[in-house]
Amino acid sequence: MVPIKLVLRNFMCYRDNVPALSFEGIHVACLCGDNGHGKSALLDAITWALWGKARAKSDDELIHIGQSEMEVEFEFSVGPNRYRVLRKRTKAGLKRISQPYLDLQVATSDGFATISGNSIRETEQKIIELLRMDYDTFINSALLLQGRANEFSIKKPADRKEVLANILGLSLYDELEKLAKNNIKEKELLYQRLTGDIARIGQELEQKPNYESDLQAIQAAIGTIADEIEGKESILTKLRQSREALKFKEEQYKDLGKQIEQAEKQLNYLNTRGIELRAKIARYEKSLAGYEEDCAGFKEKALELAKQEQQLKGKREDEKALSNRIHFLRLSNVQLKKEMEELKGKIDLLAKGETRCPLCDTELGEEGRKRIIANYENQGRDKGNIYRANQSGAHENEENLRRLKEEVGKLENTIVTEKAKLERQAGALEKERAEAEIALPKEREALDYTLKAADELNKSLQGYNDKRKTILEEISSLPELEREFAEAEKARRELREREREMRVKSGKLQESLRRCSQLELEKQQKSDELRQVADDKSIYEELAIAFGKKGVQALLIENALPEIEEEANRLLGKMTNNRMHLKIESQRDTRKGDTIETLDIKIADELGTRSYEMFSGGEAFRVNFAIRIALSKLLARRAGAPMPTLIIDEGFGTQDSSGREKLVEAINSIQDDFEKILVITHIEELKDAFPVRIDIIKTEDGSTFSIN
Repeated sequence: MVPIKLVLRNFMCYRDNVPALSFEGIHVACLCGDNGHGKSALLDAITWALWGKARAKSDDELIHIGQSEMEVEFEFSVGPNRYRVLRKRTKAGLKRISQPYLDLQVATSDGFATISGNSIRETEQKIIELLRMDYDTFINSALLLQGRANEFSIKKPADRKEVLANILGLSLYDELEKLAKNNIKEKELLYQRLTGDIARIGQELEQKPNYESDLQAIQAAIGTIADEIEGKESILTKLRQSREALKFKEEQYKDLGKQIEQAEKQLNYLNTRGIELRAKIARYEKSLAGYEEDCAGFKEKALELAKQEQQLKGKREDEKALSNRIHFLRLSNVQLKKEMEELKGKIDLLAKGETRCPLCDTELGEEGRKRIIANYENQGRDKGNIYRANQSGAHENEENLRRLKEEVGKLENTIVTEKAKLERQAGALEKERAEAEIALPKEREALDYTLKAADELNKSLQGYNDKRKTILEEISSLPELEREFAEAEKARRELREREREMRVKSGKLQESLRRCSQLELEKQQKSDELRQVADDKSIYEELAIAFGKKGVQALLIENALPEIEEEANRLLGKMTNNRMHLKIESQRDTRKGDTIETLDIKIADELGTRSYEMFSGGEAFRVNFAIRIALSKLLARRAGAPMPTLIIDEGFGTQDSSGREKLVEAINSIQDDFEKILVITHIEELKDAFPVRIDIIKTEDGSTFSIN
């Protein structure tokens, strides 16, 4: 992993106005600044972005004081690929809950694309797999944290081995060991299953002799039953032939019955036809004999209709006279009403005191006026009586006219109906006479033919009955023959059912024997497979041991120790003028005389070999520094996910001026082994010891930095 760019917002002492820190173009750099200005906070930002861990006890302590959220964006490369991690945190409050956020992205031709997991935990695991290291491995190798340079040295031997295993990327062998053990379990289960299958097959194969003897007995029984069936078939053939002959006779008997039934129906038809023809002939003869009499009756009825027509004519004349009378009375009343209205007008005029005559305009006088009024009133009463008499006469004549019209209508209907009836009867009589003259010879000829046909049919019917009687005597034995045939067929059916059952049993036994043959082959195959599984299990057991902590991993660690020891002693010699020397032992003897695996660090100087705790702070730091640089170089060269970055956070304060110079010299001597080396210090005399300086400054608005 090589850092490329770091962006902070509200992280620890940094606010939201901090520029992006680009590591591109930097090989060796020094992060300078007074204590508490935020040098180590930049490292905390990197570790928190990648692994969610930093020096603080909780994430909320990392949020800038007075702020409720923070975020860190960190770009880095692993091999040829470029990645970006964005981690955020929102502090819980009265109206909000704590909200963590993590996104892992990879650079593509179209920009960064998310490759995060379904949860923060899954995404963090992806980052660990990508870097091939966790936080503890990082701070024990590539990162020398302030006050924790002795992280590796003070660990127990087993923990040191674990750190060294992680640096060497030996987790792959742990996975291989796990796979080998899983395969051992699978092979063990398969071995048990195959053993059970072979035992079960053996139990089934024990029945093979019984299957063979049972099959032989059943096949013999099938042969016996086949002979019995053949005998029954012979009997059935003879009975079938006799039955078919009688069945044919029975069909003849049924056919004769149908012929007799048909003949009787035909005879009944002919007899009925003869009766009908005789009746027609009698009717035609009677029709011809009574024709003249019927004609006379029609003439008498025609004279009666003539009288009714004359009567109708008189009623129509009376109807016309009544209509004229009614019309006259209505017109008279119209005139009378007009005259009465004129008289009333004159009376009304004279009643007003007028003394002059309304007709001649002569002076009438009072007496004359009264006389004329009386005369007009008498005329009005006379005319009124006449008006009322006319009106009453008109009503009476109208009622008479209505009754007369009803009589005329009924008489007209009667005449029309009777005339049409006579015409129909006359037409029918004429038609009947014409038909009788034409049909009578034909009906007589048809009667002769019918009588002859009936006589011939009677003779045929007698022959049918005689033949049917003879056949009935012949088929009287058919029921007994049917019974014998049914019994014989039942016996044959039972034999065939027994034969079928035997053949089913034979088939099952043959199938069981075929199954035994398959089982013998399967047993052989499973036995071969069992031997192979046992061999595979043995191989996986050997692989599990080989991939385990005491196998290849121990060998690789053993091989890496000389390299670590050599590099550490090279740096330690530079820093101590070859006064100090260390040795890493992977095994030691116990009091019982046994040899156990360990990872002890032995330190020697001009005074002899002593324990780590017996050295001064400055001496212990140089030992720790030498070991950690050796581990970092090993980490930078490892396969899969190299870590060609070294970060040194302080530690120089324990050294005198000469010791610091030698530390700087040691750092410069290893710069070609790493792509990036970052040294963090607050010591003024070391600020210009490296080619690039990143100055960290704390302001009222938070910490910031500049690159020089």
